[in-house]
Amino acid sequence: MDLVALARRIVAERFPEARAAVLAGSVAAGRATATSDLDIVVLAGPDDRVREAVRVEGVPVELFVHTDESVAYWFEREREQGGCTLAHMLATGLPLAGVEVAQLQELARRHLAAGPPVWTAELLEYRRFALTDALDDLAGATDAGERDVVAGQVLVMAAELALGSRGAWLGTGKWLLRRLREDDPELAGQLLTGHRSAVASGDVSGLVRGCDTVLDRVGGRLTEGFVRRGS
Repeated sequence: MDLVALARRIVAERFPEARAAVLAGSVAAGRATATSDLDIVVLAGPDDRVREAVRVEGVPVELFVHTDESVAYWFEREREQGGCTLAHMLATGLPLAGVEVAQLQELARRHLAAGPPVWTAELLEYRRFALTDALDDLAGATDAGERDVVAGQVLVMAAELALGSRGAWLGTGKWLLRRLREDDPELAGQLLTGHRSAVASGDVSGLVRGCDTVLDRVGGRLTEGFVRRGS
């Protein structure tokens, strides 16, 4: 089945007056798997705003229908958290329809190029402390299940610290890994290898070394002397 053609038909039938429509996600990027859905972002009228999951001709479809106001809102809301999901979908997606699609994609590309907010010294210090504390939990874990959970937590925290401290965009789930691989493929490999070893055999040393690589770039581990005011 031609999934791109199906996406175009969906837009034509459901949103004939769409100002812009973009196919995002793995299908647009040529990385579709057996479980991939069609992620379609639509810029519609002033009263059209919805996120809807449907199935068309047996294919799962997720629709993200926005207005000018909701695009601006989500750009800023995600940016405050270091993320750029909607902007990335629009900037890297495949144009489907609409006279404003090029304009919308250019807006998204400019947003991505501007980058996320710079981490404050206070936030950076807190992130150092939090990862240090989690590493202590990892090293001291005697329950295999707890160790595995903390190993996953530590992996995410280290990746976010590596990216955020360098002014790079963050992500969630697979997108966090993709961002780290783009920014520092060697570090991504080190952390992943360490995490696999920690879960498979209980040997956390490789994961700890990877986390210390991240921490050393921003001043090392932090325990004594940490103060967080107002909490």
